[in-house]
Amino acid sequence: MLLVVLALLVWSLGLRGRSRAALSVVSLAGLVWLGWAVGPNVTRLQESTPGQAVATSQAGVSWQPWSPETQAALVAEGRPVFVDFTAAWCVTCQYNKRTTLADAAVLGDMAGKNVALLRADWTRRDPDVTAALATLGRNGVPVYAIYKNGQAPQVLSEVLSVEEVRAALSRL
Repeated sequence: MLLVVLALLVWSLGLRGRSRAALSVVSLAGLVWLGWAVGPNVTRLQESTPGQAVATSQAGVSWQPWSPETQAALVAEGRPVFVDFTAAWCVTCQYNKRTTLADAAVLGDMAGKNVALLRADWTRRDPDVTAALATLGRNGVPVYAIYKNGQAPQVLSEVLSVEEVRAALSRL
């Protein structure tokens, strides 16, 4: 929709007289409407509310909200922890979430290895998430990291593949 409105706006700039003015007004009205309709969703929080898990298609596997304390406690218990540093406005994050991170084989491997899944929401630039990203040498999302007691965090690529995640999980 946004591309259509922008195309109309650009095209209208090439026209002369009343046609140009009319199409410009319609295009600008479309952009204003799009901003009004979509804008509030850009900064909304992820699917979960604080303290609430997000279920997956795999039984026994669910995403928990991230906090430094939760991560530290799980790692101290000896559980591997997969952290998805994400934001609602991050297109790559949403792509990875709906493809690789929703893959049945990946979720099965995570369940089999008893991996805790934590989602660190950076939609509103949470300072704790910013600090955690900095410790990984990153300053933005997406970032995917696997933490295991006594080992350095393993940072995965920004555009995840099923093969990459499964290979990383097989080394746990």
